[in-house]
Amino acid sequence: MKLKAAATMILIGAGGIATIAATGVWALSSGLLHGCTKADEELAPTLASSSIFDAHPSQTQPQDERYSGCDEDDGFAYAGQSYRFTTSRADVLTFYRQAATEDGWRLKSTNPSPSPAPDSLAVDISALCFEKPVAGTTAHLAVWFPGDLGDSPDNYGLEVTASHDGTAWC
Repeated sequence: MKLKAAATMILIGAGGIATIAATGVWALSSGLLHGCTKADEELAPTLASSSIFDAHPSQTQPQDERYSGCDEDDGFAYAGQSYRFTTSRADVLTFYRQAATEDGWRLKSTNPSPSPAPDSLAVDISALCFEKPVAGTTAHLAVWFPGDLGDSPDNYGLEVTASHDGTAWC
């Protein structure tokens, strides 16, 4: 009888340990740690104050208010600004290649025609993507055109994203 009671206690203990381990894996992969960290929430205002948002071609005008926040689904801080342009797309891209470089951004990638294929998911619609260190992490600057998605052909946007755990991208 004592042997059966001891075996039962061992099995209950092993089951408890397995439950705790499974809960820990869930928490680390998506459960309790899903969303923005406090450090990334505090990073959003820093990104919003980036001087690159104040640089724009003379033939463009900022639209609406600059926005910022933290993406709870993907866990990164962001800030952005939309602009209306009356110059060519090529002029806008040329301007930001120079302005971003002068502001310490390093060109990471270009995509002259980032429109997604019909009925496909738009993963990266940035025409230009830059990187630079900001507040102890890598920030990503995207220059993108809503017209590539069939919307607002005379607008473009700048968006800066960053995360202390490295989940941000253009």
